Amino acid sequence: MTLDEIKNKIIDAIDSNADKIIDVGKEIQKNPELGFTEEKTSALVRRQFDALGIPYEYPVALTGVKAKAKGRTSKYNVCIIGEMDALKCAGHPFADSNANAHACGHNTQISALVGAAYGIQKSGILDKIDGDVTFMAVPAEEFIELSARKKLKAEGKIRYLSGKQQLIWEGAFDDVDMAMMIHAQPDEPKRKLYVKGHNLGFTAKTVTFRGKAAHGSTPYYGVNALNA
Repeated sequence: MTLDEIKNKIIDAIDSNADKIIDVGKEIQKNPELGFTEEKTSALVRRQFDALGIPYEYPVALTGVKAKAKGRTSKYNVCIIGEMDALKCAGHPFADSNANAHACGHNTQISALVGAAYGIQKSGILDKIDGDVTFMAVPAEEFIELSARKKLKAEGKIRYLSGKQQLIWEGAFDDVDMAMMIHAQPDEPKRKLYVKGHNLGFTAKTVTFRGKAAHGSTPYYGVNALNA
């Protein structure tokens, strides 16, 4: 079987299951969850892997899922990543009562992850490729709600404040040769594909602003911390 024939089989399998794949994204959009709390999203992903017969590890990085479809040999392992978490976005048309919403399109990422799993598994091409395909549903990409994450760290539930960093520390990528993902990009009608990104990490810092009291008649002797 040629490479083009393999590709076409995968595409046909995805197209044949398009409604199921799209429904996954719609269901996640209705149930936005913040980082390290993606219980409903994680359960939905696991149900898809169960239906496809793809074995998985759970939990990884607290709420994440790592599944692997085995090829003819395990010479290589390519990982497809989908991020699960939502953002705080009051006023978003699909925000829930807590102002959580998939304003960054992670629901579509999980649709793409599940779609790839359907394509790989339903096409019957695994016994024709020299490599495995790993599907990684990743929690906590957005660097928000840091107080809640610091609490998880203090409780020993996580070591790092973001999902991918936690997965790296746990060794989830140790058997991976290459990882890839997609991300929706708004207002870019002429661009089809970004091959180099710059959002490669986060740093959390706590800053304390201290003022200096002064009498109202001599405010110039004081420092208003609110000016910061």
